[in-house]
Amino acid sequence: MRHFCTYFDFNFLPRGLALYQSLEKNCKEFKFYVLVFDEKAAEYLRKLNNPNIIIITLDEYVDHFQIDMTKYQDKKQFYFSASPNICLYIFEHFPIVDTLFYLDADMYFFNSVEYLYTALGEKSIAICPHRLGKLYKKFGTHYGTFNVGVNGFRNNKEGLECLIDWKNDCESWYPNKPGYPHTFFSDQIFLDSWPSKFKSIAVINNIGIDAAPWNIGNYKISLVEGEYYLDNQPLVVYHFSTLLKISDNYWNTNTVRYFVNIKGALLICYQKYISHIESYDLKNNTVTKLNFKTTISKKFLFKIASLFLNEKIQKN
Repeated sequence: MRHFCTYFDFNFLPRGLALYQSLEKNCKEFKFYVLVFDEKAAEYLRKLNNPNIIIITLDEYVDHFQIDMTKYQDKKQFYFSASPNICLYIFEHFPIVDTLFYLDADMYFFNSVEYLYTALGEKSIAICPHRLGKLYKKFGTHYGTFNVGVNGFRNNKEGLECLIDWKNDCESWYPNKPGYPHTFFSDQIFLDSWPSKFKSIAVINNIGIDAAPWNIGNYKISLVEGEYYLDNQPLVVYHFSTLLKISDNYWNTNTVRYFVNIKGALLICYQKYISHIESYDLKNNTVTKLNFKTTISKKFLFKIASLFLNEKIQKN
C-alpha cells in the first residue's frame, strides 16, 4: 500500500481529480489523503464515495493545529503553510502510514510511482531540486534550490524531525520578517537548509520526477509508442505549474518566463492534460497567483521572448 497526500480548493479540484486518476493508472494500491480548503470541494469528494480518498476538512485541520490564518496576505500563501502540517496530521491520525509522499495538486503521473520509492531508497526524506534551465537561472532567484512539488517522508525519527522543523519555520514567519529573503510567504525556501540539517536525506536526481516548466527546456522530450521520454529517460511525473485558462478555448502555460517553447511532444502532453481536467466540466479554473515583483527589464525580456515562443494552447 502506497500513501500520497495533497491539498486543494474547489478551483483546483479538476487538477486534484486528474492527479488521483493518474495515480490509479500507475499504482496498484494506494490511499490519497486530501486536505480540502472549502466545503464545495469536500462535498464533491464525499459524493464520489471512494474509499481510497481520505478527506481532511479545513475545520478539522485548523482546529487540530490552531492555525492563525490572518497573517498571510492571500489564500495561496495560507495554502503554502499547510505542506508540513498535512504530513504531520496524517502520520498522527493514520499510524499505519509508514511512508508518505506529498504532491502538489497540479502534478500528473505518466509512469510508475515506484520510481519515487526507488529514489527515496533507505533514506527518511526525499526532495527534488528545481534543475532550473540555464537561461532562467539568471532570473529565478526567489524560488530556492528545491521544489516543494514532490517530497517524501518516512514515519520515523528523522522524517518527523524534518517535518516538525519545517512546520516551525513556516509558523515563525511573519510579514517583513528580518532576514527572510522574500516579501511573500513561501514554504519552499526552507528546504534549502535540509541537506545540512538532516543526514538521512535523498536528493532526487531522476530528471523524470518533478519535470516542470522551469526545467523542461533542459531536455529533449519525445513521445514513443504512447510513452514520454526526457533525454531517453521515462517521464514519471510532470508539474503543470502556472497553467491558466484564459478563455473557453485557450490555455496559457506561462512558460515564456522560463524560455520554454510549447511544441511537439510537449504540446501533446499539455493538450492531453488540459483535456483531462476539462473532462470534469467543473468550469472552475480561477487560480490565485502570487504577485511577484518583476523589474521593467525582465518584463521587457519576457515580452520579446513571447514573440518567438509559444505558450498558448488551444484545447482539443
